[in-house]
Amino acid sequence: MEEQLPCNTVFTPGCARMLQAPAWYHGDEWLEDYGRRTGPRLREDLPEHLLRTLAASPASDVRVAVLAHPHTPSDLIDRMLDDPAWDVRRSAVGRTANVTALRLAARDEWYIRVAVASNPNTPADLLAELARDRDQQVQVSVVLNPAVPPRLVTAAALSRKDVVRWWALYRTTNRKLMRAAATSADTENRKWLADNPNLPLDVLTALAEDPSRGVRSRVATNPACPPELRQRLEAALALGRASFTADQEQ
Repeated sequence: MEEQLPCNTVFTPGCARMLQAPAWYHGDEWLEDYGRRTGPRLREDLPEHLLRTLAASPASDVRVAVLAHPHTPSDLIDRMLDDPAWDVRRSAVGRTANVTALRLAARDEWYIRVAVASNPNTPADLLAELARDRDQQVQVSVVLNPAVPPRLVTAAALSRKDVVRWWALYRTTNRKLMRAAATSADTENRKWLADNPNLPLDVLTALAEDPSRGVRSRVATNPACPPELRQRLEAALALGRASFTADQEQ
């Protein structure tokens, strides 16, 4: 294993200093997200041998960064499924294509089950099982999984758990469900539906006339909203703001 690596061969920000084995990082190369340290950003063009070197770092955040890299080999991902650090295991479960490992991980702690539910390689029968999980975050992760079967999203849209139902209304492609939800007595249901980029024109048009300003505002920002409808909504919303401001000044 190399004794040193130039920082600018590893991190996107880069610098001329050398990284020392075995950690392969230094403190000012860590990302911040709203004041929270989230780990290093690795260069996307890292060669495989460097990914394997970094995977041996004693710093769990570096190992997580390796698992987040788009070109990490599958055997290296699977090797980290038994990592002693929970955040590394979670990241490995979220990337692996090993179905046996995914089924085992679905019996683990809630944060590991979230990773299983989020993994697009998770088979449909296991997603169906996790859609009934006792933990709300696991259920939401199933809904947000890019490979989720549409029937599971439709079922989630009828959930008694608000957050699960709202995310399902945002994700659904079921037009019958969309049309029913557009007339829901629950304003939050209609707001989340109005954000759905899969909405057909008739549902967008109906929601554009919704009594809730919040619903109409979301229709205006929906990427599926036709330009002419968006312009009409934005003009009406701007007029409403102007009227409110005038009333406040009197």
